[in-house]
Amino acid sequence: MKYKSLPEIKSKLQDIRSRLLGGIEKTIKTSKDEEFTQVIPDSADEASRSFSRQMLLNLGEQDHEKLVQVEDALYQIEHGGYGTCKLCEEPIPEARLKVVPFAQHCVACLSVIEQDQTNNRQSGSDHLEAF
Repeated sequence: MKYKSLPEIKSKLQDIRSRLLGGIEKTIKTSKDEEFTQVIPDSADEASRSFSRQMLLNLGEQDHEKLVQVEDALYQIEHGGYGTCKLCEEPIPEARLKVVPFAQHCVACLSVIEQDQTNNRQSGSDHLEAF
């Protein structure tokens, strides 16, 4: 798919990748630094640090997933598959790619995916309520 703003989109993807890589490195360094900040922690301090580590790891996982999507988008630009919805294989509108340059789905398919995820979460919680 040919997009008029492809150079702009590619540049935006490269900027996002640089920011994410910097954020992931910072998260790893912060996590390692926290491990050595106090020799004998009390239980409240340890619980607080444990919570902070988990939050950093969760942020790291989200950034990692986004980085994978950005890398895939850059790969697709170089190999001619950029801008095609991975579900319906229709072109993703250029306006959407300008806003979310690493988008893998058109809005219609993304809505279906999100609805399925919501239904799955609800059915899982309904199942738990039965116990």
